[in-house]
Amino acid sequence: MRIVISDDRFGWTDEERRVFGEAELIRADCRNEADLIRACAEADAILLNQAPMTGRVIRTLKKCRVISRYGIGYDNVDIKAAEEAGIWVTNVPAYCTEEVAEHALGLLLSCVRAIPEKDRAVRERFWNINRPIRRMSGRVLGIVGFGATGRAFWEKVQGFAFKRILVTDPKAAAKLAAVRGNFAGEAAGFDELIREADFISFHVPLNESTRRCVNKETIAAMKEGVILINTSRGGLIDEAALAAALKSGKIAAAALDVFEKEPLPPDHPFLGLSNVVLTDHSAYYSVESVSELKTRTALNAREVLEGKIPRTPVNRPVIAADPAEFLARREA
Repeated sequence: MRIVISDDRFGWTDEERRVFGEAELIRADCRNEADLIRACAEADAILLNQAPMTGRVIRTLKKCRVISRYGIGYDNVDIKAAEEAGIWVTNVPAYCTEEVAEHALGLLLSCVRAIPEKDRAVRERFWNINRPIRRMSGRVLGIVGFGATGRAFWEKVQGFAFKRILVTDPKAAAKLAAVRGNFAGEAAGFDELIREADFISFHVPLNESTRRCVNKETIAAMKEGVILINTSRGGLIDEAALAAALKSGKIAAAALDVFEKEPLPPDHPFLGLSNVVLTDHSAYYSVESVSELKTRTALNAREVLEGKIPRTPVNRPVIAADPAEFLARREA
């Protein structure tokens, strides 16, 4: 069996080697379609990070049975092409739920308290920086998405005495009813949330319904001086519209861990703005989360190679049997 790690961004393969034992494990450095076609043509399984696994690449794979994605999102994989080719696609949900929620909370506090700006000022020998800061208590928080990370973030912010916590999600009311207990939170539509919230944190996947949901029109509907936090996907935001709103003051501050193009190009407008906090797509990271990610990515692939249904599939190839077991795994 030949297993190809298409674009290794971690620098070690201890977990993968423990899972695959004596199987051939190849580390590649694929950045584009041509790289993937060269490295993966003979692979039985591909462990994929961020390289573009397009339909063109998939149609060149001679014997691949599974594309196992390192991470939760899989928007860099042509799922339809994989299904048609009889290839499983898998992901690793919930491996970094606490880390992302903690990072989002840290970004929110950094913006509200102007911590990065004050740090820079002190290092440049300024003191008593005169910048208006408003307290969080008594104001409105909006959480867009109530999956695992959205819920974890919601749990962590309960002690901040928000006036209201609005949650928008296709099943927000039912989810809140199931977990609310003594916690505050109310279901709201997206339009209401962006109109009412002083702080908005995004915890949704990137798809056609969420792509560029932050745009010129939705920004215009937001409160003056709103603060935005994004630890989900860069494609949720029209970055040119956000930069303009940050410059005008319509949006007081933003904190972003994800971007449409990564790393940021040197002329990106965010780099010249003092009211943006930027991190390097690292909300997922802890020593423990990465070890779990690598192990579970490898296990998904190994299960397919052993003739089993993987534990966290995102598609069902045309050739796959036992649809009941597939559905049970997706709903777990």
